[in-house]
Formats: sequence, structure tokens, C-alpha cells
Amino acid sequence: MDRNDRVWYACYGSNLKATRFKCYIVGGYCPCNGKHYRGCADKTLWADSKVGRFNGELYFGNESGTWDGKGVAFFDPEAAGTVIMRLYLITWAQILDVQGQEGAFPRWYGRLVSLGEENGIPIYTFTSESRRPASPPSEKYLAAIREGLIECGIPVQTANSYLNKALKH
Repeated sequence: MDRNDRVWYACYGSNLKATRFKCYIVGGYCPCNGKHYRGCADKTLWADSKVGRFNGELYFGNESGTWDGKGVAFFDPEAAGTVIMRLYLITWAQILDVQGQEGAFPRWYGRLVSLGEENGIPIYTFTSESRRPASPPSEKYLAAIREGLIECGIPVQTANSYLNKALKH
């Protein structure tokens, strides 16, 4: 794939919140977690954004220093269920850059997963190479995801139920 080819990046964690994801693209301070991000080499914002639902399971694992040493979201494409994702139309170079900033390591987000295509444009997300040990997230991490879901048009009660279900996995 050419670095300028368009792809849909499908996110399911704190990047559901546009202001949070923007930090990965343009860089800068993220008020959600108090961290500074370098941003992508290509700081062009996404050309479009939409919501999708994909087969799999949202769960929380690992321990992230960025989020108070608590768990973060992962996607298990082999598990039963449905995961709500926000798709951002970015370039191939940007998705690889975002993956690097997220942690392109086997136990973090080293596995690139193809989720098909939308209007002829491939959809990708990333997750760990194997299921991670369960670890509950911090309240501020959950708040970022909840706010992102609401931005995507998910009603508050539905967002809360969705997150409560993920917390049980």
C-alpha cells in the first residue's frame, strides 16, 4: 500500500473522542490524560468520520502509565459480540504513525486487523497479538470513551450499558 493511500482507521477506545484522536494526528497536549503527543509526520486532519459496528468484543487489559496504571481498551475479533467503532479517513502513513504512537508491540497494539472496506476503501484497526490479562480502566479513561460514544450519536444510557458489558469481560 502506498503511504498516501486512503484508509479508514477504526478505533474503539479513547480515540472515539475526536479531540483525543486529534492529538495523535497534529500533536499537542491532551486534556483527557495530561500527556503530550508528537503527532504524525503528516498532520492533515481526517477527511471524514463515521460510525461502524464490527463483530468482536471490547475488553480492558494491560496497565497503561498514560491512564493511571489502569487497563485500556482492546479488540478481540475472534470473540462473539459487537464493537462500536469510529472510522476516521486518514492515509496509510498516518495509520502506521498512530499505531507507533499507541504502541506497535505484540502485547499492546502490534496487530493490524482488516475489517473489510467501506466504499472501496479498506478499514483497519489494531489490537494486541493475543488476548491481554483483564485490568479495569480508570474512570477518566472510561469517561473519554463514553464522551466519544456520545459524540458518535450513541445515547448516554446505551453508551453506559455498552461499557458496563465490556467491563465484565
